[in-house]
Amino acid sequence: MKTLTHPLIAPENPDVLVIAHRGAWQTTPENSLAALDEAIHLGADIIEIDAQTTADAQLVVIHDAHLDRTCDYQGEVATMPLSMVRRARLKAADGREGMVLTSERVPLLEELLEEARGRIVVNVDIKYPRDLERVVSLILSMNMADGVLLKSKMDITAQRFPLALAGVPKPIPFMPILHARPGLFAADLRNIKQFGAQMIELNFTDLADVTAARDELKRLGVRLWVNTLDVSHSLDFCDSRATQDPEGVWGVLIEAGVRAFQTDNVGQLVRWLKDRGNKRS
Repeated sequence: MKTLTHPLIAPENPDVLVIAHRGAWQTTPENSLAALDEAIHLGADIIEIDAQTTADAQLVVIHDAHLDRTCDYQGEVATMPLSMVRRARLKAADGREGMVLTSERVPLLEELLEEARGRIVVNVDIKYPRDLERVVSLILSMNMADGVLLKSKMDITAQRFPLALAGVPKPIPFMPILHARPGLFAADLRNIKQFGAQMIELNFTDLADVTAARDELKRLGVRLWVNTLDVSHSLDFCDSRATQDPEGVWGVLIEAGVRAFQTDNVGQLVRWLKDRGNKRS
């Protein structure tokens, strides 16, 4: 099923996956319930959201440590009670200067997960290690382990996941974030297979390292996720360039073995993949 993490990211699924970065926020506030609905409407497979705790230990969905950029309130989320955070109204889009206020509020993580249940897989980016245990506890209490994906950076030289993730229960799918070491990425893939990761988020400095690992990725049954976000991408493979030359960005990366893209251009990428035959629905 498309809304269950394991079958969605499994190698048997031939579709190239689309991840909506902070939801589809061009026409809605980022990290909002409206951005979730819009991502689903546009055909995203996964929504990436950010979670952190308030001063009274309530999990909310917001990227920045402070409300200032995305809301009409100012203040640090970790020092404010939920009641105060919830008074804030979200600005449109990414909250940049000139964006109008909306009726949307900073959602609770529990609210967003419930809205996503059975509709789309949620990639929870835990902003601070202190919140890991609380996020895991919430996911398990909601019986949402099969509808989420957690991730964290992994030191490949240590050949283990970060200590902070040692307590993550196995039913919750986990994705390591790696940097492709020049000339070593294919070998590194074999070393991390023991951890059972079905998908890897990858940063790279040489596309040749990605291409060289293409056959190994297929053999191991590991799906490769790459960001083409303007704020976070490898080389010049970014959304802005893909707007004018999708084949030169997403197409080149697909040929190199990439099977999942995190993007801010959700609608364009979904349409392009369908036209290209890389996405069925």
